[in-house]
Amino acid sequence: MLCCMRYWICSIFLMALSTLQSAPVGNTAAPQILEKGFFIPSSWWINVRAGYEGDFVGDAFLKQTRESTGRVDQYSQTTNSGTLTLNFLDRIDLFATFGASAASANWRFIDTQDAVSNVEMHTLQDFLWRAGVRFILFEWGSCDLGCGGSFSEVDNTPSWLTVNGVSQSVTHTHLHWREWQVHADVSYHIQLLTPYIGVKYSNVHTTLGTFPVPISANGSGNNHFTNRIPVGLFIGVTLSTGKYFMLNVEGRLIDEEAVTVSGDLRF
Repeated sequence: MLCCMRYWICSIFLMALSTLQSAPVGNTAAPQILEKGFFIPSSWWINVRAGYEGDFVGDAFLKQTRESTGRVDQYSQTTNSGTLTLNFLDRIDLFATFGASAASANWRFIDTQDAVSNVEMHTLQDFLWRAGVRFILFEWGSCDLGCGGSFSEVDNTPSWLTVNGVSQSVTHTHLHWREWQVHADVSYHIQLLTPYIGVKYSNVHTTLGTFPVPISANGSGNNHFTNRIPVGLFIGVTLSTGKYFMLNVEGRLIDEEAVTVSGDLRF
C-alpha cells in the first residue's frame, strides 16, 4: 500500500510538471537533501553549495498601470545564472543568484483619438541579481513544511521597439524590473525524489522610459507594469542520492507561466 501511494504521488508531480511552463522558489527540503559534500564535513553546522539556475518565464501575466490600463498581452523573460548558498544546521538556506536576463513584451493602448496602438519590445541581456532565504519550519516523518522569501532586480537595455510595426529609436531608454515574493510549501521524500508543492505571494513592478514616441494611453514615452494576479501555485521535484549533487525542476502557474531548472553541488 505504501509503495503504491508513493508511486501515485510521484506520478502526479511528474505529470503536472510536464504541463507547466513556469520564477524560482525552490524546495522546502533543499537545506537537508544533500547530507554529504566534497570538502566540508557533515558534522559542521555550516556548509556551502554552488550551482546553475535557468529560469524561463513564458508569460508573467502583467497589466499596465499609471499611464495606461489594460493587460500586457505577453511579457516573457529568460535568465541564466549562477547560485551561491550558505546552509546553516541543515535547516536554513541563505542564497544569492547572479546572472544575465533578457525580456520581451507586447501590449496595446488606446490614445486620446480612440486609436489602438500595438507596441512590441525586446531587450538585451543584462545583469540580474536575486537574494533570499528558505527554511524548514516543521518535520513529520517524510514530510517537511517550510517557507521563505526573495527579492530580484534587473535593469534591461531595450534592443528594439516597434509601434504598429514601425521601428522606433531606443537610444537612452531603459526597462527596470523588480520582484519580491514570499512563499510556503510542503515536500515529501520518496527515495531519490523529493517532490514539493506550495503557494506564493509576489509583487512585480516594471518601469519603461523614456521613449521618443508614445507607448501609453496618456501620450507619454513611459509606462508601468505590475502583476495581474499576486497569488500563485508552484510545484517541483528534486532528484538526489543525498551526496554531492542535486537536480531540481520547478513550475509556476496561476500568477505566471514559467519553468526553472537548477543544479547544486555541496562543498
